[in-house]
Amino acid sequence: MGNLLVVLIILGCAAYQYLRGTLVKSFATIINTICASVVAFGYFELLAKVLINREFLVPWAQPLCFVLLFVLAFAVLQTIAAQLLRRPVDFGPWPERIGRVVCGILLGLIISGLLLTALAMAPLSNKTPYRRFDAARPDAERPNKALFNADSFATGWFSIISSGSFSGKRSFATLHPNFLDQVFLNRHNIADDISIITGSEAIEVPRQKAAWPAPEGLRDSNGKPISPKSGHNLTIVRIGIKKKAVKDAGKFTFSQLRLVCKQKSDAKNPLAGKGRNIYPVGYLKAGNQLQIRQLNDRIEIERDDFEGNVKLIDFAFNVPKDFVPVLVEFKQNNIAQVPPPVTAEQAPPAMPLIQLSKCARDIAELQPISSAKVYGVELATGAEFLAGLKLEISDPNQWRNAQTDRSIKPAEFEDGGINYVRVELKTEKPAQEEAKEAAKASEPAQRSPQRRRFRVPKSRAQTPQRSRGIRGMLEPLDGYKLLSLKCNNPSTGIAIKGEQLPVLVELSGSVHRPVGVIASGKVGDQYVCEFDYCSLTAEDTTDGLVIAEDGSVAQPFPHTVWLTEQAQSIFEFYVLYLVQSGRGTIITSVQPADSQTGAGFKGYESFFIK
Repeated sequence: MGNLLVVLIILGCAAYQYLRGTLVKSFATIINTICASVVAFGYFELLAKVLINREFLVPWAQPLCFVLLFVLAFAVLQTIAAQLLRRPVDFGPWPERIGRVVCGILLGLIISGLLLTALAMAPLSNKTPYRRFDAARPDAERPNKALFNADSFATGWFSIISSGSFSGKRSFATLHPNFLDQVFLNRHNIADDISIITGSEAIEVPRQKAAWPAPEGLRDSNGKPISPKSGHNLTIVRIGIKKKAVKDAGKFTFSQLRLVCKQKSDAKNPLAGKGRNIYPVGYLKAGNQLQIRQLNDRIEIERDDFEGNVKLIDFAFNVPKDFVPVLVEFKQNNIAQVPPPVTAEQAPPAMPLIQLSKCARDIAELQPISSAKVYGVELATGAEFLAGLKLEISDPNQWRNAQTDRSIKPAEFEDGGINYVRVELKTEKPAQEEAKEAAKASEPAQRSPQRRRFRVPKSRAQTPQRSRGIRGMLEPLDGYKLLSLKCNNPSTGIAIKGEQLPVLVELSGSVHRPVGVIASGKVGDQYVCEFDYCSLTAEDTTDGLVIAEDGSVAQPFPHTVWLTEQAQSIFEFYVLYLVQSGRGTIITSVQPADSQTGAGFKGYESFFIK
């Protein structure tokens, strides 16, 4: 479409000037077009700001103002030129004919370039007027070009003028280096819920300590070391998204954020001269962890992500070694100045970003770590707590009847809830399950049973006074939530200590240790369930649950898992955790005791506990 427009406009202008114009008038029209484009480029943002502040045609404000200013300026200049060129000037047949065509081609090239530029600024599809960047993996350094590079011709010379003798305090070449790439990337593959412009000022940059070198030992989300691009320094720049603009600014792509850099020798006046666009490569997910992103990846920030009026995010940019950052630009109408970078020793604490929209809240599968003895498979809370586990033990009487003489400590109840329990529960499988397993035994390559249904032996069961179920009987501490981590079935033959169970790692670095274990397996010819849980704080005893100052469990409970030593096989293995609620806890990984790397979540960045 873009190439077709260029051809049609050039042919139309050439034909019109040849048939209806003169050489002098054609040349004057070119000058008027150039002058009108100067007016359009120089003032379209100022006029668009008036419309945006009045919430009028916000997405279309800039392209409409650009076209309007060009048309008005061109009409005025053409009217003046017509008055000045009333008397005809003839240079002869051949100079006239050739000159008109040449002027018509040049005029068509300029007009088609301006038209393509205006269309690129509009909230249209990525294919209109042409696809400048690859849809799947856009590369800011490898743009496609229109026929004759018409739009670059129209914008490039204005950047040269604005950074030269006609430049003022604010150079277009600094504010909008590679303007075409900016506007095309700003709307690259945007969805209906992502705006290309904001209705109010959306970003800010701290006045001090807003840019600094990336810390040493920085790794990606997979634990691999990150090296800067050749000839560049990996630089962290802190950018704040304002809460009042979250409606327009809360969802954006990495291609809508850019860092304007200038040569160190020319950085004294950040708004003059000529700049260079640098696009982010990712953001800090932790103090020493960088989340790598592509230009077409998106970020979603919700109101729950804000602790104040501004959400600060540490973005990473590959800055050329002889350049320094001077400006940050966001979407199509937000610019903020960046203070001089500080040294690594002066760098402030990291501001990691976790997007709540990409956090699990009820249940999430984990990436496996096969090298660990016990590793997490699925983390759950709320209605999904202990998902898949079925224990038909509903009240204290049933618990007491199911306990054996070898129980470590009898269960303690309060108002029907379990406060403390370290017991061995003897169970029997229902006859229906026995029959199903006998039928499956004849079938080849059957999977090991992962879920069992436990019942109290009928000879010892009593009629329950009330039925609450296992989840209803587990009482957490006030202000805490219970989480269950379904784990792989560990090998048997040795008792697993509490220190060998996985821990939950919080965004802040805090570690949450287990408060219980539920394991089922076969011991001899009996099916047994071991149940260990504690919700009491007793700092003076070794049996109680000790809470640290940060609210986390200070030491794991239980001390050992007896069933893993006695059972021939393990059917189910759940680890329980207590995590404070009401403060927006974010679990970033689940780390096995015998692994240096934590397991992330499948399809989610983290696990959010409201």
